[in-house]
Amino acid sequence: MRTRFLPKMTHDEVVEYRKRNDIIFVPFGTVEVHGTFPLDVEQVTPEAFALCMAEKVDGLVLGQLPYFYPGASPISPGTVQMSVEAGITYLKNIAHSLLNQGFRRQIYLSFHGPAFLTAGTVVVDFFDETKVPIAYIDLVQATQYAKTQGTKIDMYDSLFYGAYEILDRKNELVVDPEIDAKPKEKSETGIDYFEHFRRYAHPSGAVGFYFAKPEDHAGMTGACKSIEQRDFFCKKGANMIREIVNCMDMPGYVDAMRKIDQETSEIIIPRYEKILPGGRK
Repeated sequence: MRTRFLPKMTHDEVVEYRKRNDIIFVPFGTVEVHGTFPLDVEQVTPEAFALCMAEKVDGLVLGQLPYFYPGASPISPGTVQMSVEAGITYLKNIAHSLLNQGFRRQIYLSFHGPAFLTAGTVVVDFFDETKVPIAYIDLVQATQYAKTQGTKIDMYDSLFYGAYEILDRKNELVVDPEIDAKPKEKSETGIDYFEHFRRYAHPSGAVGFYFAKPEDHAGMTGACKSIEQRDFFCKKGANMIREIVNCMDMPGYVDAMRKIDQETSEIIIPRYEKILPGGRK
């Protein structure tokens, strides 16, 4: 295929694709302070994962969705703030449009901690409204799973570098021979030392809080001292992303989505249609 990114395709290309498949990956992220990485690093990263996943199952990718709830980082003038509620409405509208366009198997994914607040709600509400099972992949959790399968991942920064390699965007990374990476200082952010909140819930959904200083989100890493160092980090990280995706059995994943859809249509709806919430697509 010339491209798997839906916005880059022509009308005719999408029509031809839809004759054979109905899978689309929807990576979404943030624009927020993240060390010395570009502010959209948490949008670039899920887009790279989505492309690798799409290649495994002949899917498409709907990218360019960076403006969602950032969490605790609006203390930076570079962070674009979006409420969870507004993000849910926007993403759900996209999901309804994609279904009308013929994409019955939709997989939303993010590498952002608080993204579950948005995507989890969209997935379950959309199912109630349409009876079509769409899905959410938390890439942090997927990375943890890959570790249990033997994939060696030294740090998340490697995956961020790798994403820019996969998408051919590594020139966007900062290269500064004068930069010295600062060691991560002890956080001043309350939730990082009050264990009560992390003990009983995901911290992004346990209590409202802001970072005390920009460095409390991911330290001050991301910039490279040379082109050679950047290229080394990018190549290494790209290999890690591909290894993680290899662990995820995407053909099995999208097949499971189809089976849940069939079960819902053939068993659940005929049996319980009168009491199920919402309508039926």
